[in-house]
Amino acid sequence: MYYKTHHIKLSEVDTFSIGKGRHFVVVWSGELPLGHVWITSPENVTDKIRAAIQPALSYYNERGSSLVPAGKAVRLSVVICTRHRPQSLHTCLRSLLVGPDTNFELIVVDNAPGNDETLQVTRRFPQVRYVREERKGLDIARNTGARTATGDIIAYTDDDVSIPHNWITNLKACFADPLVMAVTGLVIPLSLDTRAQYIFEKKWGFNKGYLPRRFNHKYFLDNLEYGVPAWDIGAGANMAFRKEAFQLAGFFDERLDVGASGCSGDSEMWHRILAEGWDCHYVPELYVFHEHRDTMAGLRKQLFGYMRGHVSALLVQHENYQHPGELKRLQEGLPHYYRQRLLSWIKGNREEYIRHIITEIRGCKSGVRFYKAHQHLQRQDIHAFPSLLFQPVDISAESLVSVIIPCYNHGHYLRQAIDSALGQSYAHMEVIVVDDGSSDDTAAICREYGERLQYVYVSRVGLSAARNIGVQHSHGDFVIFLDADDYLFRGATEINLFYFRHYPHLAFVSGAHDRVNAGGELIAAMYQCGEGYLSLLQGNFIGMEGCILYRRDLFFYFHFDTKLKACEDYDLNLKITRLLPSFHHKEKIAAYRIHDGNMSGNRQMMLELAREVLNRQIPVLSNEAERIALETGQQNWETYYETA
Repeated sequence: MYYKTHHIKLSEVDTFSIGKGRHFVVVWSGELPLGHVWITSPENVTDKIRAAIQPALSYYNERGSSLVPAGKAVRLSVVICTRHRPQSLHTCLRSLLVGPDTNFELIVVDNAPGNDETLQVTRRFPQVRYVREERKGLDIARNTGARTATGDIIAYTDDDVSIPHNWITNLKACFADPLVMAVTGLVIPLSLDTRAQYIFEKKWGFNKGYLPRRFNHKYFLDNLEYGVPAWDIGAGANMAFRKEAFQLAGFFDERLDVGASGCSGDSEMWHRILAEGWDCHYVPELYVFHEHRDTMAGLRKQLFGYMRGHVSALLVQHENYQHPGELKRLQEGLPHYYRQRLLSWIKGNREEYIRHIITEIRGCKSGVRFYKAHQHLQRQDIHAFPSLLFQPVDISAESLVSVIIPCYNHGHYLRQAIDSALGQSYAHMEVIVVDDGSSDDTAAICREYGERLQYVYVSRVGLSAARNIGVQHSHGDFVIFLDADDYLFRGATEINLFYFRHYPHLAFVSGAHDRVNAGGELIAAMYQCGEGYLSLLQGNFIGMEGCILYRRDLFFYFHFDTKLKACEDYDLNLKITRLLPSFHHKEKIAAYRIHDGNMSGNRQMMLELAREVLNRQIPVLSNEAERIALETGQQNWETYYETA
């Protein structure tokens, strides 16, 4: 036994003693993990343990648990992807199903099986849904699980993991905050009997610490220069996602992980979630036990795959968002890291292993080659279009309308926007202000309204992400997106709901607007006739996002694209009207304020983005009329911005 593992209670710390040898000690307060310590000497054991657990003790004494019991029933699906490990799978399933909460869907994805041994194991557990996926690859299997799952939360664990009895209950308590799209948890080694298991846990382990940690868009921005270390968020053996995450950020990239590049499909997914403006939450109270590989040959194979996948993921992340930090980490950071490791080995560091260093470097080089060979296989997210969007919208006299107001340093206009939403002639309104990292008095203004509005603060995610986040916080049957420098006319909501009542199959209703100056004085009344996809291809006849009333269930099948600095509403409405009907009318809905801070004042940028949005439609055009309309639109945008 290389290291003997001990699990002790907090009350036992002062009396715990060990003999000679190597020991790994994990301390618990009830079912709360507090810390661990590596001990190779029987001296000062209590002091060493106390030092290891003090940060967690202080945190939980001050803040309490980070788990928030769900206010309503949570529909949870657990997905286990497996291949030819029937014994491990049986142990994992048994541990999952002995807990007190059995109200969850359990899916086993059998990945490219060469026999029926996995099927035979699942037949012993009638609660399990067995899904066979013929294509080999962990991320392929994960995506199959996500598409199969019916839960609102989709959790993943591995077949070599042992699940504690409270895991399901704790999982359901991790998603109270609508900003959180992904959750990870603590992974504790089941045993450290061999040197290979010790090396993995000490240098590569999945344990990310005993303190909860929130990863948000600010963390993403703070690390952009040198590549966002998304692998610090957690481990794929213990992770969960809102189902909407796959609509907002896409599915796992199938070029990564086992069966493909080697690994990092999970961290690349977390990278995208952060990039899109959402949060990932690491929760140590959500813990599992993992059986590490026990041979040095198995460890070296694992390390090769880790670095191969890591490098591939860096290149995929750069491909997705074009941030130079990933290339900087690859071209400068990794060479420096391995030079330091080699130097440490030369100087006699017994914790360094030359065969491991060489294996990892080989993995890095292989990752570059793999990415170049598979670069053309970019992720194609295929979503099943929800049939409910073809059904008529249900409108009652008490249907709730949510007004989402993103605000970035527009506090001087914000009161008028809020008052216009709260002052609607239609009574059933909720107002959500998404403060996009403002440094002005936006927060103070929102506090003046108390419970009349919901205030959400995020760290400078941009307009598209702020709108998407607002939807997640909303509860309405319908949604209006009102910019903080614009305002609604008093009867706006009633007018658009009137048309929805007459045409309940619509995706959205839009109306006319006024253009006003910074002081609110009328510049011009704006109305362009148009209807649906063909008209939008020829130009954005709607002209102002605040004039639109959407049915909320459009989201999250559709969402604002965070990669677009402008024209994101034009892009969204093209996507919607290509598939669903809309209606445009002449009645005035809102006022669009023209001032020095308008993004639309940058004509060159707006023209380039309008072109990009239209170019995105080229692959999905289905007939000659649409192709002609798009060509007309391209010319119309050129003319508009040349003469504007």
